[in-house]
Amino acid sequence: MGKSTVDLDVRQALWSRRQLLKTGMGLFAGLAGMSVFPVQAAPPHIVVVGGGFGGATAAKYLKIWGKDTVNVTLIEPNTKYSSPILSGMVVTNQLEVDRLDFGYSRLQDIHGVNVVQELVTNVDSTNKTVTLGGGATLNYDRLILSPGIDFIDIPGWDRTKIPHAWSGRDQLVLLKEQLANFPENGTLVIKVPKLPYRCPPGPYERASTVADYLRVNNKNARVVVLDAQSDISIEADMFHALYNEFGVEYRHDIEVQSVNSGAADGSGRSITFVEYIGGVAGAAETIEADVINLIPDHKAGALIFTAGLNVDNWAPINPLTYESTVVGKENIYVLGDSQATAQVKGGQTANAQAKICADAILRIMAGDSPYGTPITTVGCSAPVTQTKINWAGKAWRYNPATLQMEVSAGNTADEPSERHLNAMLKWANNLFADTFG
Repeated sequence: MGKSTVDLDVRQALWSRRQLLKTGMGLFAGLAGMSVFPVQAAPPHIVVVGGGFGGATAAKYLKIWGKDTVNVTLIEPNTKYSSPILSGMVVTNQLEVDRLDFGYSRLQDIHGVNVVQELVTNVDSTNKTVTLGGGATLNYDRLILSPGIDFIDIPGWDRTKIPHAWSGRDQLVLLKEQLANFPENGTLVIKVPKLPYRCPPGPYERASTVADYLRVNNKNARVVVLDAQSDISIEADMFHALYNEFGVEYRHDIEVQSVNSGAADGSGRSITFVEYIGGVAGAAETIEADVINLIPDHKAGALIFTAGLNVDNWAPINPLTYESTVVGKENIYVLGDSQATAQVKGGQTANAQAKICADAILRIMAGDSPYGTPITTVGCSAPVTQTKINWAGKAWRYNPATLQMEVSAGNTADEPSERHLNAMLKWANNLFADTFG
């Protein structure tokens, strides 16, 4: 497949609220747009921090459903959001990176969201304020945090030389450039993080697509996958078959100890690790590599820790509302990759959680109870070779007996195929439009 010419224009993919409900983009009933609010002096102010799939969707639907009964402010330091979805096609030079950049003008101009381009540095849950990078504070009645992921550091890691390429435009471009300059007979190492992490199939997809990309470009590359898991965590048979076809070396039960980020010209890069056999660490090994795609273990975004919303590395929440369950943190909600339920971390999950959260907030402020059996869905569709696309999907339903979101359904493609390309692009377009359009 050559360079993609697919038009990712959000405007052509806008769906109505009814269509979204029919297709499972927001599978819950009785939405809050019909709620009637008690008369008060000023509309409550809902502040949303983070302009990714969770935050942007929450801000948008709070205004669509709440209309003039709420004031909504979205705070995001960047002018555009760079989507991780379809980013693998950027890495292998099949899609221009700017096709995955989405701004906030429609949220502001069409839906009436107040967009503030700032960094939030502190949350005061007692006085209900957030502090911005410039020192100003904003009051809130309800606060939604959707800061995405952060990474657990590895000794010696300089991300300006060794890209994770798991979030952010600059990281994606860095990996793309390093692969474009990949030497013949070179070595690529891809480090798979320990679960939970964003997009479970993603590192395995990257390994197979990049191995195929290097093979097609006659690089005779050595590709090594270092996996923290005991085996490939999703669709293991398919990925093992692809790795065998492309000559990928797969190592499991790996713990990375350090990296040498090397010089500016790329020389001197290496990664040191141990392999656990029967729970016992073997001797340390070091691989010298031309390119290292280091995807570290994940944790919640930094603001979750600053705000004191974390238990260990994630933020526990009530999945009926996404309100924090940490004592003293009432009226603060956490969406997306930072929250601590068993749901897969990914863009469509965050989009669905945002709608549940927005609906619950509007219901509660209107004197109602949150919807009692919410469902979230996640689709994952991506290339696994230069021409073949795979897809998988799951749904989670709230179980009132366990008070948890539990898997209720799931399905996968029979096999990767070229015929899934248009479906993948339609799925992505619809999600982009529903979030940012």
